[in-house]
Amino acid sequence: MWTRTRLGWAAMPPRQRRWTIATAAMLSILFGGLLWYGLRTDWRTLYAGLDPDDARQVGLTLTQAQIPYDVVDSGTALRVPAAQLDKARLATAAKGVKSGRLGFELFDKPNWVGSEFDEQVNYQRALEGELEHTVGSLTDIESARVHLVLAHDSLFRERDRPAKASVVLKLRRRALADGEADAIRNLVASAVDGLASDHVVLVDASGHLPLGPRTSEALQLGSEQALEEKLISTLEPVTGIGNVRASVTLNYDADTIEETKESYDPAQSAALSIERTEQTTGAQPIAAGVPGTASNAPNSQALPVYPKQTTQPQTSKTESGTYGVSKTVRHLVENPGKVHRLTAAIVVNDRLIQPQSKSSAAKWQARSSDELKNLTTLAQASVGFDPSRGDIVTVQNLSFEENRALPLPSVHAQVLTKLEGSPLLLKYLSLLIGLMVVLAFGVRPAMQKAVSQMKGTPSQGIASTHQAALPQPESALPDPNRIRAHEIFEQVATQMKNEPAQSSRLLQSWIHSE
Repeated sequence: MWTRTRLGWAAMPPRQRRWTIATAAMLSILFGGLLWYGLRTDWRTLYAGLDPDDARQVGLTLTQAQIPYDVVDSGTALRVPAAQLDKARLATAAKGVKSGRLGFELFDKPNWVGSEFDEQVNYQRALEGELEHTVGSLTDIESARVHLVLAHDSLFRERDRPAKASVVLKLRRRALADGEADAIRNLVASAVDGLASDHVVLVDASGHLPLGPRTSEALQLGSEQALEEKLISTLEPVTGIGNVRASVTLNYDADTIEETKESYDPAQSAALSIERTEQTTGAQPIAAGVPGTASNAPNSQALPVYPKQTTQPQTSKTESGTYGVSKTVRHLVENPGKVHRLTAAIVVNDRLIQPQSKSSAAKWQARSSDELKNLTTLAQASVGFDPSRGDIVTVQNLSFEENRALPLPSVHAQVLTKLEGSPLLLKYLSLLIGLMVVLAFGVRPAMQKAVSQMKGTPSQGIASTHQAALPQPESALPDPNRIRAHEIFEQVATQMKNEPAQSSRLLQSWIHSE
C-alpha cells in the first residue's frame, strides 16, 4: 500500500500535489477543531467580581478540595468544570467563603499590635462590608458597594462633621420598585450611628442618579399605571385573561397651591361689645341764713332769716357699643396631584366561542352592545369617573391580532427549538455533522482517487514522459522489479534536474572509463 501510494504521488503533476497538500491541511485543521470543540472543558462561573484576596482564598479552598479552576477577568472571576460546579459551591460554602469585602469577620482574629486608628479603620471596613452583604441580598440588587464617612465630634461646634454614606447599586432590572430606594436609605441610616437618611446617596452602576426623590412626571406615570392595572384587574374576570388592554391619561396640577381668603357679609352684623354709664342726682338744699356763728352752729333751732331753697334733680346717661360684620377666613393648601381631567381608552377582545383544536381553528364572536355598556359602567366606577371634570371613559370591542389562526410550526422549527433548549445535544450533533462533512468531502474523494490510481497503470503517466526509458506494463498490477526500476529512474531523473552539471560530468566519466 505504501509503495502504491508513493507511485501515485510520483505520478501526480506539481499543481495537483499542491492542491492535495492544501486539502489535507484544511481537513486536518477542521478535524482538530472538531476534536477540540468536542473534548474541551465546559467551564462555568463560580464567583464573579471578587477582590484579589477573596479570589486567592476561594482558589485555595478549591485546590484543597481537588477541584480544577480557571481564573478570568484579570483575577476577579473563577470558573470550574460544569460537572463539579455543585461540589465547588458546597466546598466554598463549608469554608465560609464570601464574595466581596469581609464584614465583622475581620475581628475573628485579634490584632495585638494594632493601634486605635487601625481598629477604627477596621471597624469602618467591617461595617461597610456588612451593609454591602445586606443590601446585595435584596431581590432587585445584583451587587452593592457602600462607602461611609463616620461622624466626627469636635470641641468647636462649627467643626463637627455629620455622618454620610454613598451606595453604588448594580440593578437586576432597569429601576427599583416603588419605595425600595427609601427603604435602602433607611436601612443604611439605621445601621450607622448619627447618620440621617437624607445624607445617604444612592447611585446606579452607570453613574446616574435616578434613585432620588421622584419627580412629578414619575408620579404621574405611576398613577396612570396604577389606574391601568386596576381597570385590567376589574374587567379580566368578565372578559377573560389577556382580553383587555387599557390606557389611562391624567391631566392634573403638579404645583402646590396655598390660598388664604377673607370675606365679609354686610347683611349680617353682631354686637361685639356694649358699655353703658347712667348717673342720677336728686334735689339738694342750698345754704341760707344769717352769716355767723349762730347760723352755723350745730343743733341750732334758730329760724333762718330767708326761706330754705333746694336745687333741681339731675340725670346723666352714657352708652357706647362695638358692632362687627360677619367675616369668613379660609386658608386652603392643595398638594400636587389634583386631577383636572381623566381619559381612559379600553379595548376588549372578542368573545371566544370555540377554542382551537387539532382539527379546527378557534372561533370568536363580537360582543353585544349591552355587554359593552356594562363594561363601561364597571370601568367608570373603577377609575372614579366624574362628569363635572370632563372625564372620558371609552370601551371598544376590537379583534386582537392573536385571534388569527397561527400556522403550526414545522418539523424543522420544532427541532431547532428543542436544540436551543438542549445545548449539550447541540454540541454533540454539531460534532457529528462536522465529522460527516470531513468524511464526505475530504476523506471519501481522496480514497476514491487513490483507489482509482492504484487500479490503473501507474507507469502510463511516466511512460508518456519517458517512453524510451520504461516499457508499457503487461498487466494491471505492476511487477516489483518494474516498480523498483521506476523508483530508480525517478531518483536519477530528479538528480539530473537538480544538478545537471554534476550529472553530465558523471556521464562523461562513465564514457571515458568504458
